[in-house]
Amino acid sequence: MQIDAIAAGLQQAEAAGGEALTVRQIIALLGDQSHSFVILVFCVLNMLPGPPGYGGTIACAIIAFAVAMIVGRPPALPRFISDRRLSPRLASRMVQQLRWFSKLVARFSAPRVEFLAAERGRMAVGFSILVLSIPMVIPIPLINAVPNVGIAVICLSRINRDGAGMIVGAIIGLIGLTIAGLLIWGVVSLGLAAGDIVGTGG
Repeated sequence: MQIDAIAAGLQQAEAAGGEALTVRQIIALLGDQSHSFVILVFCVLNMLPGPPGYGGTIACAIIAFAVAMIVGRPPALPRFISDRRLSPRLASRMVQQLRWFSKLVARFSAPRVEFLAAERGRMAVGFSILVLSIPMVIPIPLINAVPNVGIAVICLSRINRDGAGMIVGAIIGLIGLTIAGLLIWGVVSLGLAAGDIVGTGG
């Protein structure tokens, strides 16, 4: 299934139903065995602003999909994730963003170093996505942006059988992990400093 076909299917489902789509419905539409497609769609969702807890929920879903990719099984999501609904406006923006992102990457992506995108590398790809997605759960502003882009590039490159693109995505993800580590260190340092000030004042 091509990216345009995925986007068209989501758009048609949203227009026909007239109601907000649940996470479970989106997974059923994409095919629960197509891990790269599903993770890509949820990475695109994570690029859009949402209500409080939205980013953490999407990150948890990506982690579940990564584990499912590693073990080769459909993801089993908790109901608090699978029953969450996307507003029609958010679904429409997701479709537009998915098309924009896929066209952007397609300008530079082509089948090459294809053995990295082969099925036998599925477990390694899933583990890489799992590692990159864990810090995204932490509720610190901007912590998930760069790792999320890296995961999206990995997935779209794997769909295009572009092993070189997957390497680029992994590098982007590692840069994101470094940034996340620095942000976490900064928050912890500020918390410790604030505790020392309170303790001294007391």
